[in-house]
Amino acid sequence: MLNQQFSKMEVIEMAKDIEKRGLNFYRAQADKTDNKEIRELFLRLAGDEKDHFQKFENIGESIKENSDNQEDHVYNEEVSTYLNALVEFAVFPGDELIDKDFDSMEEVLKLAIQAEKDSILLYTEMLDNHSGDTVKIIKKLIDEEKQHLLDLVKLDASL
Repeated sequence: MLNQQFSKMEVIEMAKDIEKRGLNFYRAQADKTDNKEIRELFLRLAGDEKDHFQKFENIGESIKENSDNQEDHVYNEEVSTYLNALVEFAVFPGDELIDKDFDSMEEVLKLAIQAEKDSILLYTEMLDNHSGDTVKIIKKLIDEEKQHLLDLVKLDASL
């Protein structure tokens, strides 16, 4: 689906935005909780999201350096605006929800669990649009997002 609508570079930019939003979300939630176990989990997840952002940044640079096809790394402002809107409503919340005081930790976890599921789906879609080392990196990121999902589900079940 994604390979029919967006260039590789646009998909990478979308993934970077998701990871940046995840980083901001987990950092904000870590700052808001007094529970040491939850804070440590959120800080670890934030660190992972930062690492994922860098991996996508590296994939983008590799696409720019190694592609003979100009379409692979076209970055269209209008498409970028569309992607930002898609990411804002499809995966991690935007700034307005990052700063929100949620009613419960269960509500925070529900949002985080859904965001991780959506990330896994998006990155799985990305596999069709890439090859070689990039596929290996994306598969590793999917595995890490699955671990995030498991960690969040376990925490949710323990509350």
